[in-house]
Amino acid sequence: MKRKHVITSESNVYTLGTIGAHRVVTTKLPSVGRTREAMTAAGNTTTRLLGIFQKVEYVFLVGVGGGVPHYTDYSRHVRLGDVVVSTPAPDLNDKYVYIFCEKAERNEKGGWDYEVKPYKPTNFLLQDIALRLTNTHAPWNMYVNEGLQRLRGVPGRWEAPEDATDRLSVDVGDGVFIEVSHPAPQGGQRRGRVHCAPVAGGRAVAGAGEARAAFAAHARVRAYDCELDAVLDSVVGNRKDCFVSIRGISDYRDGSRGKEWQAHAALAAAAVMKTIIVAMDPPTD
Repeated sequence: MKRKHVITSESNVYTLGTIGAHRVVTTKLPSVGRTREAMTAAGNTTTRLLGIFQKVEYVFLVGVGGGVPHYTDYSRHVRLGDVVVSTPAPDLNDKYVYIFCEKAERNEKGGWDYEVKPYKPTNFLLQDIALRLTNTHAPWNMYVNEGLQRLRGVPGRWEAPEDATDRLSVDVGDGVFIEVSHPAPQGGQRRGRVHCAPVAGGRAVAGAGEARAAFAAHARVRAYDCELDAVLDSVVGNRKDCFVSIRGISDYRDGSRGKEWQAHAALAAAAVMKTIIVAMDPPTD
């Protein structure tokens, strides 16, 4: 992003600039956590930004998340350093892009009952662009390299860690994990891929365990984040019709554990965001 200037309003800092042909404004959400107070603060930050910058048309929620691995099929396997863009599941009638699970309980039949809040934009422009780009040689890797150059000297390890640090484990219950091999790639498949699928949140399902895997299969989820429902409530409440969540995968749980891949995963997510914005038609005003 070509930065123009920074605006400080109360406790929030807004950076204004351009990406491609589009004017953008960014802010950092308060530290998201497992308390509703933290999420209320994040929702209030979003409401304040959208109130100050009322001409915002497209909303990008960009950060890290926990990936949902697949243990046998590499085409459905999400690895550390990959990026998940929130898009509807093609085989489900309800075209949500983000789903928040408030409650997950076992039922009498041995399955699960869920209490959820689904979110879907009125306009799927950003999702359509992402789907189109995943079928092309999109330049997000170029933007990752560009970011690495700009981040020289900035604290943090922005380069991708060694492959050996990407360890995959199976939860066998009672807090016991067994390390297994990643499924083998086929043909030209490689690391650093972009997946288009729903993203989910909610402490009832985001942690490790059977509920997490069951809900991911139920909702076709490929990434979990740290509960952004309050943020999306603000986005929808402010009548922003076009929004997307972009999650760089930093771990295989809920996005809050494991620091080694976080910096690179955040950079990868930002690179995919830039790719989508650059691919958008120029504004007409």
